[in-house]
Amino acid sequence: MAQKPTKPQGLSGPIRVGAGTTWEVIPFPNDKEEMEALIANLFLGSFVRYVARQSEPSLSPFSDLKRNDESDLDFTVQTSEGAKLLELAEFAPLQSHGPTFASAPKALDPKEKAALALNAIMAKSAHQGGAGRLLLLYATEHGFWLDPMTVERLRRSLVVKPPNFDRVYYISVHSLEEGSTTEIYPGTPHHHFGELSNEQLDRIRVTLPHPTEFERRQIFEGRLGLLWGRNRIEARFHLNVPDVGPLRPTRGRHAE
Repeated sequence: MAQKPTKPQGLSGPIRVGAGTTWEVIPFPNDKEEMEALIANLFLGSFVRYVARQSEPSLSPFSDLKRNDESDLDFTVQTSEGAKLLELAEFAPLQSHGPTFASAPKALDPKEKAALALNAIMAKSAHQGGAGRLLLLYATEHGFWLDPMTVERLRRSLVVKPPNFDRVYYISVHSLEEGSTTEIYPGTPHHHFGELSNEQLDRIRVTLPHPTEFERRQIFEGRLGLLWGRNRIEARFHLNVPDVGPLRPTRGRHAE
């Protein structure tokens, strides 16, 4: 029996704060079709809650997701404007920032990320674009996450040079059960970054720390009785003690 195709993936996921703070890496499925189905279904589910910077008219509600043949785009989905073709694309610029996920950078500047993502979108537009088609970007590597400033830069670039897709979306995956979607194209301006010029955005330096760069610390506070000469006094103390080692990734649970 032929082996099913697999898909390499990076490391990403939420940081759980509390007793035993951990970085919960999302256990994405290795099977390519399972991975694509997970992303597509998270995308559909996200429209039930909220979609950032969505243009009008909205294409929701989405329903009746169906996988297409290999020769076609990934899925067909019903929208408020009828059936649309949905193409998925992982943003993973490993050719220039790899060559593997293990050697990928922990962070990229939004301006550089936007340029790389724009190239990926236009490449998809040239080969899979057309009327009635949607493009959905996602990332499995924390360093390739498309932050709001990157999305705003992408939106501006695509207004100048529109892709051959009705809409371009990005889904940020939070777990195997939840993700949040942002409309990149045509989209709407960001509530803060949208008011800034390109030159002003260029002057902003953004640091997006990688979870492995976090340091766990323990804080101890209280009061102590001390002798000051012959006098007994009460003093407050505050101890900031680094935990042993950096924040380590732990695998979240797989879907049942």
